[in-house]
Amino acid sequence: MKPVLQVALDFTDLYDALELATKLSSSVGKENLWIEAGTPLIKSWGRVAVKLLKEFTGCTVVADTKTMDTGGLEAELFYRAGADVVTILGLADDSTVKEAIGKAREYNKLVAIDLINHPNPINRAVEVVESGADIVIYHVGIDVQKKRGLSVTDMINELIELRKRIQNRIAVAGGIKHGDTRRFLDIGIDIIIVGSAITKSDNPVEATKRFIEELLSSKP
Repeated sequence: MKPVLQVALDFTDLYDALELATKLSSSVGKENLWIEAGTPLIKSWGRVAVKLLKEFTGCTVVADTKTMDTGGLEAELFYRAGADVVTILGLADDSTVKEAIGKAREYNKLVAIDLINHPNPINRAVEVVESGADIVIYHVGIDVQKKRGLSVTDMINELIELRKRIQNRIAVAGGIKHGDTRRFLDIGIDIIIVGSAITKSDNPVEATKRFIEELLSSKP
């Protein structure tokens, strides 16, 4: 898989999300860009946000539902709306994970398991991959970053161990800034998820281009 920048649109305003997503897709193309309908956007606008992001950009669209229950039902709702990837929490029951994976196979889509706040993320990653998950997301949440002063970059040794344990695609999320990308790609991370470093920058398009350049320059 080519390295991917996934831009997390954690907006509550649908217009703002669509405006930025359209600018990004037209400026940097679709080859290395995924668009994420962030959880706040989904909670504000639901399937409409996913549907319009897909129609407006044509990019791979991730619905960050962070599903904890009824995995099959929620996955199907967003696959039918146009999502290519749906996220399930690693803390969810195995039956929830398996139901979502079953729907992903039915619709020829992908499931990503978000390991946020899991007490043993590496072992859980191995379990969900064995169940058929396509992507695991190693995620340090915003509240943890504020409380402990940690970003996902600070957890690089755990990411190295995770890469040794699974062959599936790994995404990283949580406080990623310019300059972090090379460290992740050097250890075999596939998907770099960036939110505020792009969406809150003075020039989101240029910030995105810079991340894409870092991705491409980091290719072996």
